[in-house]
Amino acid sequence: MTKRVLFLSIAGLMAFASGGYAQYTMDLTGVGDGANADGVYVSPYAGSIWTGAYTGGSAPTTTPVFSGAVICDDFTDESYVGDIWNASATNAGALNGTELFTTSDTTYTVQQNYDAVAWLANQLLLPANVYSGTAQTNISFAIWDIMDGQKTDPDGGATGLITSAFAAVTSGYVGTNVDVFTPAPKQAAGSNVSQEFLVVNGPTVPAPEPASAAVLGFDLLSALGIVFLVRRYRVRA
Repeated sequence: MTKRVLFLSIAGLMAFASGGYAQYTMDLTGVGDGANADGVYVSPYAGSIWTGAYTGGSAPTTTPVFSGAVICDDFTDESYVGDIWNASATNAGALNGTELFTTSDTTYTVQQNYDAVAWLANQLLLPANVYSGTAQTNISFAIWDIMDGQKTDPDGGATGLITSAFAAVTSGYVGTNVDVFTPAPKQAAGSNVSQEFLVVNGPTVPAPEPASAAVLGFDLLSALGIVFLVRRYRVRA
């Protein structure tokens, strides 16, 4: 797999967009133990996270703030081992609007959906589940079905897990130990540089600082410039 990115006079936009635009650099380093179903690898995958925006080239050589399991909640976009990208982050229990899924295909709210997938992410990393191909498959597809509305569960094992997740949420569960890492700049699902990932007990995500109207306006202009001036090409081996 090779990747070509055509840059058309956007260096200035990338260099001067405010720090809140991309808080982290992420690197997808592996596919866990390789469990797969229905033609796709299932979570947990392996990844590394650094603070600060990615500026191109190889992965940073500094020590990452997190290396470990990353859990995909996004069936529509694509990720490849070795991908490096920018991400913004927020806590799953306290959304701020930067997340990929800002509308709900379920009878629950967006906040309840993220709490539900956070609950499932915690279940996935339990010792009894993290190396079980069946559990990995069922929990991964439960997460995807909640967030993407994809009814792609290969064997029906996700249905009961979805019910249990929302039962936990309606009983008061909040995903405070799960952070949501959304590719930046965020685009419509299916058009992003990578998938959105959940990290359990990962790096502490800082609270967003108040921004002036001028800074917010500049960020919006930067995002528009990037969306219109960049094309991403993927060629699969």
